[in-house]
Amino acid sequence: MYFNPDELGFVGGTIARMAGLAPAAPVFDLEYPQMTKAVIADNNEILINYSRPFFSKNVRLTLKSTNNVKLTKTNFELDDRSGIITIGYQVIGAGYNTITMIVSGVNKGETVSQSVQIYVRAIEELSEQELQVSER
Repeated sequence: MYFNPDELGFVGGTIARMAGLAPAAPVFDLEYPQMTKAVIADNNEILINYSRPFFSKNVRLTLKSTNNVKLTKTNFELDDRSGIITIGYQVIGAGYNTITMIVSGVNKGETVSQSVQIYVRAIEELSEQELQVSER
């Protein structure tokens, strides 16, 4: 069972993390959509904002996806301390689709790795007949 350290204040949150009652704060900061919708067979993009600690090095972002998502590029080097990455992808079929982002690198002499997922909801393109509105 984990506590939310943000609800415990600064001192309480620090004590909860040190006691192992709360997960450690992430080393690499990623801002990304939790879920996205994509039309099947269209080319789509997701923007990811990132920042990393000043003394971190050899930081890379690796992408993996389920079978119905085709990624245009799977490896990114995060050389700058902060920036924006554009992830191109195409949804091939419907179903439970995810893109997993794994950030790994060296920080304070230790190898650190963290992963997050983006859920991709496939939608079929609407025909023009379904888009027309009739007047009454």
